[in-house]
Amino acid sequence: MKNLSAVLFLLLLLSCVSCKQDSLGPVNGVLVVYSASLTEFIDLGGLQDLHLIVETVDPEEVFSFSFAETNEFHGTLKARRVILLLLDPSEIHQIPGKLVESDTGIYSARDVWALSQQVFAVVVDPESPELPAELPDMLEAAYDDQMHDYIYESFVSTSMTSPERMDSLAVLGFSLNVPKSFSVRIWTPDDGFIQYQRQPDDECLLLFSIRILATDTELTDSNAVLAREAMARLFFYDASADSVDRVRITTVPINQYGLPGWEITGVWRNPEYLNAGSFTTRVLDSGGEWYILDMEVYNPGYRKEPYLREGWIIMDTFRKE
Repeated sequence: MKNLSAVLFLLLLLSCVSCKQDSLGPVNGVLVVYSASLTEFIDLGGLQDLHLIVETVDPEEVFSFSFAETNEFHGTLKARRVILLLLDPSEIHQIPGKLVESDTGIYSARDVWALSQQVFAVVVDPESPELPAELPDMLEAAYDDQMHDYIYESFVSTSMTSPERMDSLAVLGFSLNVPKSFSVRIWTPDDGFIQYQRQPDDECLLLFSIRILATDTELTDSNAVLAREAMARLFFYDASADSVDRVRITTVPINQYGLPGWEITGVWRNPEYLNAGSFTTRVLDSGGEWYILDMEVYNPGYRKEPYLREGWIIMDTFRKE
């Protein structure tokens, strides 16, 4: 009888899990659910530190925020991808029991009301309101997870991971998981260059490029920019006049799985065709070889940050064999 009860409990548990719907909303969306006592704090800019910016052709907000008071939080709102609860101490009981508190005072858990969902909660005193300094990074990590799931799992409701493509690159001495949504545009490994393309719509084009450059030159931030510029001029279609806008560029030192390098984000221009766009590049030094991983975005008049982030997620899969 006890065994039967255990089996029935397990079946009930599985049915409860399976009845959860997939999370909803934009990939970069954050639903802020707040106590009424925190309205003034929010209205006076208390969430300003959460408004992260990425410089593309223009400054772009990272997150798309929406808001609801706690008494409005029901129905499909509970199925949003990323939810941030900001609660008055008197409403701490509204934090779901599944959420676990960290040393920073941030509660968090996954799949609370929907699948592929991340929920955060912070208790905020209206008399001296303050948000944990770690919160923006945690929200951005959640956005990265949502983007990863989008491009590798749920893109157009099919599996987008590409193991056979990883195998084809492994013979070149590295692996990189380029989603199947990208088609092969240029395959010239003997020349040290490979390019994939994705066209989300008629006006948008994404180029994901890989350059293997044999060199003993010291890898500096300025050399990394020059290497990226040379790659575009040499291999990109009709890009012999391409240049990097030196005024609008950021370079950050990185170390990816033991390979030192630079991550570059900036603007490319082509005066011959009067067009421009954004790019993000990682140049990694493998000792005698540089690996240049690049996402170029052409999306005039529209957001570019999501596509740059898509490039970062793909670049994160790079492994030197």
